[in-house]
Amino acid sequence: MFFKYSYKLIITVTFFSLSLYAQNKKEREVLNFIHARYNGNIDSVKMFLHEEFTYFHSPYIGMGMTTEEGPEGIFVDKVSPFIKATIKPKVNDIIVEVNNIKVEMNKNYDIIKRNINGALGDSIEFLFLRNDTTFNSKIFLTEQQFKQNSISFLTDIKLYADRWYEYDFDLKDIISKKNKFVVHYEWEGSLMEGGQIYSFKAIEIIKTSSRNNKIVSIEAVWTEKQFIDQFR
Repeated sequence: MFFKYSYKLIITVTFFSLSLYAQNKKEREVLNFIHARYNGNIDSVKMFLHEEFTYFHSPYIGMGMTTEEGPEGIFVDKVSPFIKATIKPKVNDIIVEVNNIKVEMNKNYDIIKRNINGALGDSIEFLFLRNDTTFNSKIFLTEQQFKQNSISFLTDIKLYADRWYEYDFDLKDIISKKNKFVVHYEWEGSLMEGGQIYSFKAIEIIKTSSRNNKIVSIEAVWTEKQFIDQFR
């Protein structure tokens, strides 16, 4: 545990040194916010956020549906408001078939994954089970962009920070004009000591209020889905 916290102290010092290269006080504040965010310092992050804060995830082409594995099979965990389907699935629907391929627990996931890829406008056929009734639905691949308010954003920050054993942060560049900041950085971390290294490159557009400099919005332009897919 000492290694974990001493490592984060090193990251703190490194980050502070980087922030000294920021051109102005506003840029340094933005960098301090990013550091607090990845370090899981919820109290500090709260101080930076505007009451109408919104986090815009990077857009991607997908179904707008996520799944989890449960005792009864693969079930729908979340449904995007942007989903386009002949019959919209609901949370807890059980997936029976994908493109006429029967879903078998822990057996044919790779085959199914290959069958849910495609381009914008393509469709995938599903057979769902809901309350002992099965139904077919065609889900189209569309542009998805999730949004979060401050409450959801803070919850995810805490869960994210608690997950990692250690991490590293490398600031590449920061550009600002009035109350708009473009930040480019790289992040990498491991879930356990000596474990596999996961990484992503991020470019985020951060907008602040001209009245009190609180962060009004963050728009991610890196492909978050590609990072998440490393765990699947």
